Amino acid sequence: MRIDQAALLCLALLFLAGCRNPYIMEQRFEESFREHNRMLRWQELEQSCMTFAAVEVKDACLERAKAAKGVSVADFRVMETELDSKKGTARVRLEIDYFILPAPRLKTIQDVQKWRHVPDEGLGRWYLETPPPEFR
Repeated sequence: MRIDQAALLCLALLFLAGCRNPYIMEQRFEESFREHNRMLRWQELEQSCMTFAAVEVKDACLERAKAAKGVSVADFRVMETELDSKKGTARVRLEIDYFILPAPRLKTIQDVQKWRHVPDEGLGRWYLETPPPEFR
């Protein structure tokens, strides 16, 4: 009888471990989003592309990262965040203040980041499905 109960408990735990935990997904999204935008702000955009860009947009992301070499991000503001843990998607609308030396003029651009959650052996990962904005 104990073996049957232990086996049933193990099956229940395996089932629960396979379910998407919305809290953990949101936490992982927040970590990925913050790290990507930290890299954007501190001119580490190529590294961010290597870490967070989905395979489909990685080349476009790296091209834009190389084109943004002289860009300095002064600030960014999150205007709107939509997270759907059931679908495993997120959409973030940002305003980014930046300048390109030698011009001292501060410019503002709007960017929409689309993210997708991909389950893996661990807690899953969030990938960016859109390249960074074109800074001009």
